[in-house]
Amino acid sequence: MSIEQNRSLALRFAKEGWGTNSNWKKVWDELMAADVVYHFNSSAKPVVGLEANKEFNVDLFQGFPDIYQTIEDVVAEGDKVVYRTTIQGTNTGNFLGLPPTGKSVKINDFTLLRISDGKIAEWWYECNLLEVMQQLGLVPDMAA
Repeated sequence: MSIEQNRSLALRFAKEGWGTNSNWKKVWDELMAADVVYHFNSSAKPVVGLEANKEFNVDLFQGFPDIYQTIEDVVAEGDKVVYRTTIQGTNTGNFLGLPPTGKSVKINDFTLLRISDGKIAEWWYECNLLEVMQQLGLVPDMAA
């Protein structure tokens, strides 16, 4: 695939593969390899496989059912596409095993996708979860 095709695939994932889209799981089926590897916030153990990734991410979409993202930057080169977004939403459902706080969150994040044979083969995601927990009032803000 060309760099532009990879960029288009990544942006489709970012826009249509978002949990507030009722067809997000179908979009993931179309765009991700069955053995996709997800590196979440520098965790030592990646999430491997399409179904495991759906299960892992449903927690975010249920915890923040109004979550949305604004794409700020996109860079594509070779088989990789990176995009930076601002995400925001209100915690009205269980998230990471914690009950809803009713508080809103707004953070920046980065996604890097490696695309192989027209599918997302590998996915890196980084956001500041400490900032999320502070905005939810679950962890004290040490800078305040």
